[in-house]
Amino acid sequence: MNKILTLIMLFAFYGISLSQSVSNMQMLGSANEYTAGGTPGGWHYAACWGYVANGREYAIIGHYAGTTVYDVTNPDNIINKGTVAGPGSFYNYREMKTYSHYLYIVSEGGSGVQIVDLQYLPDSIHFVKNYTFTGYTRSHSISQDGRFLYSSGGNYNNGGVFILDLLDPENPVKRGQWGTRYVHDCFIKNDTIYAASINQGFMVFLDATNKDSIKFIREFTYPSAVTHNAWTTDDRNILVTTDEGGTNHAILWDISDFSNQVRLSEIIPYDSASMVHNAYIKGDSLYLSHYRAGVIVYDISNPSLPVEVGHYDTYPGTNSTAYQGCWNVYPYLPSGNIIASDISTGLYVLKVGNTTSINNNSTEIADNYTLSQNYPNPFNPLTNITYYLPNQEFVKITVTDELGRQVRTLVNEVQQKGSYSAEFKADGLSSGVYFYTINAGNFVSTKKMILTK
Repeated sequence: MNKILTLIMLFAFYGISLSQSVSNMQMLGSANEYTAGGTPGGWHYAACWGYVANGREYAIIGHYAGTTVYDVTNPDNIINKGTVAGPGSFYNYREMKTYSHYLYIVSEGGSGVQIVDLQYLPDSIHFVKNYTFTGYTRSHSISQDGRFLYSSGGNYNNGGVFILDLLDPENPVKRGQWGTRYVHDCFIKNDTIYAASINQGFMVFLDATNKDSIKFIREFTYPSAVTHNAWTTDDRNILVTTDEGGTNHAILWDISDFSNQVRLSEIIPYDSASMVHNAYIKGDSLYLSHYRAGVIVYDISNPSLPVEVGHYDTYPGTNSTAYQGCWNVYPYLPSGNIIASDISTGLYVLKVGNTTSINNNSTEIADNYTLSQNYPNPFNPLTNITYYLPNQEFVKITVTDELGRQVRTLVNEVQQKGSYSAEFKADGLSSGVYFYTINAGNFVSTKKMILTK
């Protein structure tokens, strides 16, 4: 009992996972106009996406009242270009994708697929119509590949996936479908559907070569699977899955042998407390919307040892696995800027790199150097500390106690550019808060950890 009380007091006193954290990222601009409604209270926003036309960049964000398009070409001056009203729903579910100069929006509140013409930007947006058909009025999510939309998690076909042909973008035509399992979300690459079956915990692979007849290829599950979404690298060799529940983490898989997935790594966020929502891959970078931990970016050039590049916490409250914080992230704007949507605080335009980093009480100057939160944390007696060096440096990593006394030296040598992991074994040390510090060239960073025995 005394140990439990001590641990609770340590968390409360030292503010573990209680504050917003920023590391090697900066906010370029934000918008938070829609705060008067939403169900439940405090839930105002949903997903976001991006769109580019005539050299201008746009952010699209769903909220309790509909969907708004913002011009974010100049993040210092974000401009509202118009809103399409949409049906409400619990948690304000709303997702969207673009094709040609059209925007397609779905909601669990109904109205089928809302079609919006974006060709009049930068002046305005024009609502075209709602598309429905017999038996179908709502979707949880929508995906796009080429001229085809893939609707998932709706009130049709057992909540499975079905295809809409956009040969005429204002008049979609329903094509094939697959409904053996409920599909929460899906990603499509080279006519393969990577379908996340969240409730049953399966990752399902489907062949959509024939758009009129989707074929089952194979599926797999894993311990504590609550498979929310999935994405792959361009070569389709690496797959990321996210567990909205269960592990609460993103997991990287080697699927180069399509008949046999190999689990490479499970990604623990810097706060060791929040739950992942969505994942996207761009080149060797992985972008996560990690609810109460905000946006987190990882270098996955070595997918067996992902290294955090930076993070920006959009949520000011206590970090936990509750459903609040960053809903979605979009990393594909040509400028390199990143769009994110937070359930409470709206739209963010972010950038990676060259900022002062703040994590609880520590400050650091970050220039692509990274020091990740130890895992596990709290721990007994072993934990691992990962870090990344963009250049060859003399590296020293030390551990100190609450009084500043050095208790261990973990690394003390010259290391080449790359990703590293240092193990800390706390034999002979008592329970409490400890700090680990990295010195590498001009880079200095300190983080805290808790030993429980």
